[in-house]
Amino acid sequence: MGRAIRWQAIIAFLGILLLAAVLASRAPQFTSVTVAAPGGVYQEAVVGIPQAINPLLGFTNQLDRDLSELIFQGLVRLDQRGELQPALAERWEIDPTQTVYVFHLRRDVRWHDGAPFTAADVLYTVGVLQSDEFADPSFPAPSFLAELWRNVEATQLDDYTVQFRLKEPYAPFLYENTLGILPAHLWEKVPVAEMPRSLLNLQPVGTGPWRVARLDAEKLRLEPNPTFDGPKPYLEAVEFVFHPDYASALAAFLTDRTDGVSQVLGQDLRTVAARPDVRLLSAPLAGETFLYFNLTNPNAPFFADKRVRQALWLALDQQALIDRALAGQGVPAYGPIMQGTWAYAAPPRPAPNRQQAAQMLAEAGWVDTDGDGVRDQGGKPLAFVAVGDHEGLLSALAEQWAPLGVAVKPQVVNIISLAADYLSPRTFEAALVHWQLSGDPDPYPLWHSTQIENGQNYTGWDHVRADEVLEQGRSTVDPGQRFRLYEEFQQIFAEELPALPLYFDVYTFAVNEKVKAAQVGRLNTPADRLLTLPQWYMVTQEVVRPADGEQP
Repeated sequence: MGRAIRWQAIIAFLGILLLAAVLASRAPQFTSVTVAAPGGVYQEAVVGIPQAINPLLGFTNQLDRDLSELIFQGLVRLDQRGELQPALAERWEIDPTQTVYVFHLRRDVRWHDGAPFTAADVLYTVGVLQSDEFADPSFPAPSFLAELWRNVEATQLDDYTVQFRLKEPYAPFLYENTLGILPAHLWEKVPVAEMPRSLLNLQPVGTGPWRVARLDAEKLRLEPNPTFDGPKPYLEAVEFVFHPDYASALAAFLTDRTDGVSQVLGQDLRTVAARPDVRLLSAPLAGETFLYFNLTNPNAPFFADKRVRQALWLALDQQALIDRALAGQGVPAYGPIMQGTWAYAAPPRPAPNRQQAAQMLAEAGWVDTDGDGVRDQGGKPLAFVAVGDHEGLLSALAEQWAPLGVAVKPQVVNIISLAADYLSPRTFEAALVHWQLSGDPDPYPLWHSTQIENGQNYTGWDHVRADEVLEQGRSTVDPGQRFRLYEEFQQIFAEELPALPLYFDVYTFAVNEKVKAAQVGRLNTPADRLLTLPQWYMVTQEVVRPADGEQP
């Protein structure tokens, strides 16, 4: 009997072990993971000091523009595809005549000082833009802003609704409303003529995601705006540390005195990339460089023949040009509208083919008759002067076209001389020209024939169908119709080539490895590199979570 009891005990014990094993197998498994946590201050080395953190004034100082983007908001904003999204306006309507715009403002927005945002702030800002003082040539603001807004009738319909009436349809107008709005309750006490000298430019109050906490001679500290409705940042603050020049800003970053540097130039990429504790972040920037041809200069009559322009394009290896002259910091451009934006539809360009390009020139009557290595026709050599402010780029172009029998003489000038002495008087033969292309993609100011004499159509390109398409493109707000029109324009441009699209800028900055989740997409302006700041973090914590997706 005793033996039977012992066996029963053993069996019972084994049953308990089996039950425990079954329960353990069914119990959720947990693991410890590292996740982002609130806290940390990101310090970025920047060049210069703030002068006017004011969206109406800070156009000539990149630091002012960067800070204004973080502190202020417009009625609308641009996303990475160049499309418009709501900002201070929650929605808008455009009447059938396409001349009346009604913006419905958000009712939950407050200025950084706690005052409510209303239509009065919009009307005040527009009033400044329309003032005689703002239009004065001595006022430190772009003249095009005054010219545009003085043709707009602004009306406050109620505290949260504003109406703008235009004299005629103008599709890019909606993009003009990305301009930051100023707080009327602070600025209305300052005469417009005194605005550039006001202390409010260094004590900015906006509605944006970051607000100024402290500004001194060494740095500016931004902290999250607690009333902003976007994602709450992990970072406790962002500090911009001022440096007199680019070299000292980069040195501060490389000696670990800051966590990031606002820009890394091409010549320093290898040095920075060699650091194992550094991340380089690069993205295309909405700025394009062209080689303009002067189609009306009698010293270079061959540019009037599109076969010559097409041959130069076909012989050009853009990637080799970018690698040789820009240390790889560029994206080949195929037309006058930036890749990745809603209006881009440039036809694919053919692969570089110097042999075919040579045949095209020969068919156009350009051959080397005297054996000097340069093609000629009727005693006129296929040679021209290319002027610009980038010596390496000019030299690289000359090197690529020399084997084709085309002689290019580089002439380096500064950007001021390029505009005043060559582009405006139309005295150049060929010229490197750089354009900022953020905002509405409307190509009218650069390529319509009405802009030849006093505008920015420096090439003298006059094409009837291109004119018609550009006129229609800026007079309709229908996105589908605008796209189809700009698609046709890009096809015409690719055939005519009044200028060669060379490359889009690449903007590169760097952060230390302790800055996590820093990302960057296509940039409308350099300030957009900071759009993902809410996701960045520098502090982590350990949390326990179920393993393999199990629920506890």
